[in-house]
Amino acid sequence: MSTPKKYVLKPGKHQFAPGETAAHTNDNLTDEQAEWYLNRYPHIASLFVKAEVKVKASGKEKTLKKQSGDLQREGGE
Repeated sequence: MSTPKKYVLKPGKHQFAPGETAAHTNDNLTDEQAEWYLNRYPHIASLFVKAEVKVKASGKEKTLKKQSGDLQREGGE
């Protein structure tokens, strides 16, 4: 069973860098590549869906939704 991806793109092909073709999809983008691109081009955070994070608190799981700005801060803005 594979580990869920930390970074999930919105549907379609996306262009991250100026002058680059729109070629990035969830099928060909790794978390490591996504982190690199987010560090270099923080404006692309809006191309990713809001991730749900499960947090265990007192034996119960809570689901928190990250905002696209949180992706930028995690990427080491």
